[in-house]
Amino acid sequence: MIHRDPTLHAPFLKALGEAALALCAEKSWAEVSLLSLCQEAGKSLAACAEAGITRFSVTEYLDQMLDRAMLEAVADLEAEAPSRDRLFDVVMARFDAKQDQRAAWVSILEADAQEPAAGFARAARRLRTAAWALEAVGISTDSLKATARVLGLARRLRKMEALWLKDDADLSKTMAGLDQTLRESEEWVDRGEKLADFLKSGSLRRTRSKAADEHSPEDPQA
Repeated sequence: MIHRDPTLHAPFLKALGEAALALCAEKSWAEVSLLSLCQEAGKSLAACAEAGITRFSVTEYLDQMLDRAMLEAVADLEAEAPSRDRLFDVVMARFDAKQDQRAAWVSILEADAQEPAAGFARAARRLRTAAWALEAVGISTDSLKATARVLGLARRLRKMEALWLKDDADLSKTMAGLDQTLRESEEWVDRGEKLADFLKSGSLRRTRSKAADEHSPEDPQA
């Protein structure tokens, strides 16, 4: 297969993504081949290969569309609300978007759970989602302290996805679980930031000690 950058073919991916949602509403994602996606979308498999698009590319695109829905919710946030409340709202916007295609997403997530490679890919995507969610509420993610926040939120998002699979139409379980886990995460983040401060201060002490040794006068000769 020819490997090209699939992101250069957004309309093609959009068509295949819509085909995936339609097919997965009726069958397991594990039973949906790239050929069947192309046939459903009215595209050729040869063009798909030329574009470098795979089944992973399609689920990656669909996942990015959920992130987009999450980020579009930023416009509706109350600027003065606590960051935890705003984070709750943007993450729930992502689940609301997923709920609109619930049957298809249940099919995709359940199939991914049976495929290690897909599971690893989804775990990596949750790191991206977590970073964007934090940025959406004004929390920077480009520092050592932020790494603890991203890792913690990504882990919790994966737990919430598992809870969403068992939830009812009103998403009451997901909302309650998300509210609780965000409250708990504040304590986890505090511990992570303290560890980051400790590591940073230790590094500074070692740097200063080394600099002092380099500039200290030599011992007088006996």
